[in-house]
Amino acid sequence: MSVSQPGTDDRGFIDRARRFARRALGRRTVAFVLSGGGNLGAVQVGMLRALAEADVVPDLIVGCSVGAINGAAFAAEPDQRGVERLDRIWGRIADGDPDLMPSSRFVHPTVQMARRGESIHSQSRLEQLLDEELTAKTFKQLRIPFSCVATDVDTAEEVWFDQGRIVPALLASAALPAVYPARSFAGRNLIDGGVLREIHVHQAVALGATELYVLHVGHLDQRPNEVQRPFDSAMRAYWTARRYRFADDMRRIPDHCVVHRMPAGSSPVLRFDDFTRGRELAELAYEASSSFLQTGRTPRPVEGPTSDQIEELDEDLAEQFANETDLGRVEEITEFERR
Repeated sequence: MSVSQPGTDDRGFIDRARRFARRALGRRTVAFVLSGGGNLGAVQVGMLRALAEADVVPDLIVGCSVGAINGAAFAAEPDQRGVERLDRIWGRIADGDPDLMPSSRFVHPTVQMARRGESIHSQSRLEQLLDEELTAKTFKQLRIPFSCVATDVDTAEEVWFDQGRIVPALLASAALPAVYPARSFAGRNLIDGGVLREIHVHQAVALGATELYVLHVGHLDQRPNEVQRPFDSAMRAYWTARRYRFADDMRRIPDHCVVHRMPAGSSPVLRFDDFTRGRELAELAYEASSSFLQTGRTPRPVEGPTSDQIEELDEDLAEQFANETDLGRVEEITEFERR
C-alpha cells in the first residue's frame, strides 16, 4: 500500500528532509499509533502535547476512530500549533459547539437504543466540525504521512485510507455502531475501525515503523472489576477481549521494534456521550505523559473524572421502559427529543 506524500509547502519540504536525514543516519522510524475511545479521545491531546514538547516527531501516524480524527489534525500540524488546534476542537465539543451527541441525561440510552433506525445520531455535526477545523482537506496536504482504518461490515475486513479526501475517511473510521450510521464508500458498507481491533500497531510496523508510541485512551493492564449489574459483566468481557487483541498484536511485533505505551493519567467514569470533561482528561494525560517521557516510568492513574449523577427522572424513565417495553412510547420520546 502506498502512503500519500505530505504537502508541497515549505514546512512540508522541511518535514520530508528531516525524515530523509533520519533514515540516512540509521535512526529509527517513529510512528504514533492512536486508538479509538470516543469521548475519552481527549486524553490523546495531552499525550500529543507532551510528545511535542519533548521534540518527539513522528515519521508516520496511524489512527482509528477518534484517534483517526486526532491523528489527522496532528499530521496536518505536527507541532504545538496542531496541539492548540486540537485543544480548541475538544474545547468546542466540551462546550456543546457543536453538540455531537444529544445528551442521554434527558433520554435514557436504553430508550435511545430501542428506537427505529440504524443509529442514535447522525454524523452531520461531526462532519461540520471537521470541515471547519481541519486545515488539510486531502491526505496529500498533510505534513506527516497518515492512514486511518474503517471496518467493512459485510466482509469483516479492515479498510485503510491514505489518499483522497480526509473527512469522509474520518467519518467512516469513527462510525461507531448504534451511535452513528454506517458509511457507504466505493460500494462498501463501513463502520468504526475499532470493531476488529483498536490499536493498530501491526499497520505501523507494516509501513516501516521501528519505534512506536501507542496513544491508547484507556488502560490495558488487568484490573479488578466489581460486577454489580449485567452491564458490568458485558464491559468486563469487552476489556478482556481488548487486552487479548493488543497482547496478540504485541507478540507479532519484530524484536527490533521498540514500543512506548503512553499513560492516560486517569481512570475516568464517564457516560459515553459526556464530552464535558475533555479539558480535565487532556491535562491529566499531559502530566502523566510528561513524567513518563522524562523518567521512563508510568505514573499511577488518578481516580476520575466522573460524570454527574444521572437525574432521578432519567432513572425512572429507564425503569419504566424496562418494565413496559412500550415501543410506541419510545417513538413519542424520540419525537420529543428531536424538537
